[in-house]
Amino acid sequence: MKVKVLLCSMLILGSLSYAAEVDSVAQEVMSEVQNIEAEYQALVQKEMERKEEFRQEKEALEKEVQELKERQLGREELYAKLKEDSKIRWHRDEYKKLLKRFDEYYNKLEQKIADKEQQIVELTKLLEVLN
Repeated sequence: MKVKVLLCSMLILGSLSYAAEVDSVAQEVMSEVQNIEAEYQALVQKEMERKEEFRQEKEALEKEVQELKERQLGREELYAKLKEDSKIRWHRDEYKKLLKRFDEYYNKLEQKIADKEQQIVELTKLLEVLN
């Protein structure tokens, strides 16, 4: 009889300690899940901030490209005038130098516009991927 009581009490104590251990493990798992969710939310927030930075950079580049293109508008008239003057004016060499500088400036301007437009395309693709 004493053996039965002893065995029953050991069984009861074992099951109680096992239940307490399961609760402890469950709480640890829930705590870990909450930590993971918090880290996930922090990463999502960083992604949103980064995406907003890309969007602002794209808008700034588009504005800059528009301004650079506006500089190009009067190019043809001035170019024709310089070319004409480099042929008929007294200081032809000076006009030719000026014409050469003019060409270099507008070539650099066109290259700058092309580079900025390429950056805009890349940012647009990146933003599409992030959405």
